[in-house]
Amino acid sequence: MKRDPIKPYLTASTIVAIPFILICLTAMIDMNFLTMVDQSIGQYFYKWGNAGFTGFVQTFTLLGNAPGIIPTAIIIGGIFYYISRKWQVLIWPIFTILVGVGPLVNLIKYIIQRPRPTYIAHLVEQGGYSFPSGHAAGAVMVWGSLAFLIWHYYGDKYPKIAPYLIGFVIVMMLALGGSRLYLGVHYPSDIIAGWSLGGVWLALCICYFKLFVADQATLEKGPATKLTEE
Repeated sequence: MKRDPIKPYLTASTIVAIPFILICLTAMIDMNFLTMVDQSIGQYFYKWGNAGFTGFVQTFTLLGNAPGIIPTAIIIGGIFYYISRKWQVLIWPIFTILVGVGPLVNLIKYIIQRPRPTYIAHLVEQGGYSFPSGHAAGAVMVWGSLAFLIWHYYGDKYPKIAPYLIGFVIVMMLALGGSRLYLGVHYPSDIIAGWSLGGVWLALCICYFKLFVADQATLEKGPATKLTEE
């Protein structure tokens, strides 16, 4: 039986959507309760390091800003375009990352319109709404896209790299999401919702890659392979 190339990713998108849905439902039922829980948890992550560490976090969190994400997306696309020689592979990570972190996250922010935390001082200047965290969603989309492309092109040759790729994505998720809690510009539920939303979008974009980009690459490579074999 031929394996469905997108079924695992559709299943994953359904599972990782659960935290986002639960948080949204809780907010609709009782926003005050959600904020109370967020504050009780968030205070333990806020500014517990020294001045030097705070400066490092303020710099590190810039990876999740537009000036950090846009060139990173272009670099990822460029690297894998060089590897694959397929323009679709160039476009895929750029679309996945920039559309996900930009219009998708901003649309939900505008719909929910949750103010940023006011019970603690912000250690960086940050405007806009709080829910969901664009940095948390972006961490999944950016570094998840990179990990997926590495696995797609090198997983057969180096199957043992899978745990390292997963570990790398988790570390970046925790680091960038945690930086927003430390700096006081997000509630914990914003971060969890951002991770969840980023995972859903990435999984759906991988489905597109599997159905159209990967198949097209195989079809285009076929005649050349046949000529070589002859």
